[in-house]
Amino acid sequence: MSITDSLKRRAHVVNYKKDIIPTRSQIEKILRIGYPLATSKQKAFPYKAYVLGPNEERSKMLYDLCEYNKVEFDGDVGEKYHANPNLYHISSAPWTLIFTPRVAPGNEFAQEQCAKTGTKWEMGDESFIPRGRESWSIEVGMIAKTITGAVLDAGWDTSYCICFPKQVEKWKVNTKNYFDFIKYMPYLIQTIGRSELYKWQNMKPESLAKDTQPPFEDIFSFEDDNE
Repeated sequence: MSITDSLKRRAHVVNYKKDIIPTRSQIEKILRIGYPLATSKQKAFPYKAYVLGPNEERSKMLYDLCEYNKVEFDGDVGEKYHANPNLYHISSAPWTLIFTPRVAPGNEFAQEQCAKTGTKWEMGDESFIPRGRESWSIEVGMIAKTITGAVLDAGWDTSYCICFPKQVEKWKVNTKNYFDFIKYMPYLIQTIGRSELYKWQNMKPESLAKDTQPPFEDIFSFEDDNE
C-alpha cells in the first residue's frame, strides 16, 4: 500500500465507536512505527506525548475544556451558539495523545559538538520553550502525520484538535487532577479509535460542495521558471 492509498483514507471523526477499541499493545505498536519515521532537529524531539486510554469521565472533561475554549474565543453569540461537532471526537475517543513541550537534553553526539563549538543547546533550557514553540510545533505536526499513517495502515481512525485552553492553569480547574501532567501549553491533541461517524457523513451534499481546500496554486509557487 502506498502513502497515497493510506493517507487519502483519513477523514475527521465526529464520534468513535465504543464497542471496538484498540488495545494498549496495538496503540503502542502504532506509536513505535510512527516515532522513528518522524524527524527532529539534531534528534532532540523536544516534545512529549501523553497517551491517555479509555476513561469516559476524563474524556468528557477534556471535551468540555475544548468546547469552553471555543465559547470563550467566540464570545457571546446568543442564539447562534451551538456545540461544535468537530470537537465531539474528543469526548468519544478511546485513546488520546496530548503533545506538550519538554526539556530535551542533547544526545552524546550533540553534546560533543556543542562543547567543541561553544554552541548553546537551547532545547535543554526550560526558559527557551516559549521562544521555541514555533519551530518545535512543526515537528509535532510531523510526528502526528507519521502516527496517522501507522494508524490508518492498522485499520483505525484518527483526528486532531488545537482548540484547547492556552493557559496551563485552566487545565487544573475542576478536572479532578486528571491533567496534572500538563506543565506547558500543549501543542496538539490527537485521538485514535474506530470511527462511528465521519465529518463528511454529518454534512449535507451542498455543504460538502462548499467545504473545499485552496487550489494547488494558492499554496505552491514555483519561483524559478525553468520550462
